Amino acid sequence: MEFVFKITGMTCQGCADTIEKSFANNSKVLVSKVSFENNELTIESNETFTTEQIDQILSGMGNYSVKKKSTNGLFTITINYLSSKKPILLALMVVLVSSLSVEFGFERFDLNNWLTTYMGIFFILFSFLKLLNVKSFSISFSRYDILAKKIPGFSVTYPFIEFLLGIAFLTRTMLIFTNMITLVVMISQVIGVIKILKGKKIIQCACMGSSIDLSVSHITLFENLVMILMASYMIFQLIN
Repeated sequence: MEFVFKITGMTCQGCADTIEKSFANNSKVLVSKVSFENNELTIESNETFTTEQIDQILSGMGNYSVKKKSTNGLFTITINYLSSKKPILLALMVVLVSSLSVEFGFERFDLNNWLTTYMGIFFILFSFLKLLNVKSFSISFSRYDILAKKIPGFSVTYPFIEFLLGIAFLTRTMLIFTNMITLVVMISQVIGVIKILKGKKIIQCACMGSSIDLSVSHITLFENLVMILMASYMIFQLIN
């Protein structure tokens, strides 16, 4: 089971590391992860952890405590969830706005042209984030991507594959082949993400490289499924 608690009292990354290490050494905890940016403690355990238990453990480490949950209901929960996924949501918004801006520069809006531009910008942006630290990215990526698990070296070369796909989309080069490659790599990721979500495991999402601390989530799944739908639609359009 996965438990997420909002933590107060953390003033630096060192605080987060201290809390994470302490819970990792707890025999009842299978996996622990602390995000200083989001002030969140996420633990995976076969036993139930209450707010009071976490508070008691935290108090022994320093001036830390569990933030009391708001009673504002579903709206607040949704806002908090989306806030924790801000980096990927902002990146997707940049891709959307950029691609629409390019398409609206033409006299007539063309869906196929916009989808091609969207996928091109998507791959260029996300490949850049991965290329910032290829080694760390490859470690995270190989934990869930099916092709990365099966093919040695695939995780290391994948950021470059994404970059080339982005260039191919933007230059309208070999679009049938480019969309087919997109379909394959995205399906591989979707299968891996679904397994992670079903197993309720906490694994860093490699979609934005290793420089941004973001766990695999339903937004990761949604992002990949959208790309699969776009690539499938484009293949259908191109062969007809």
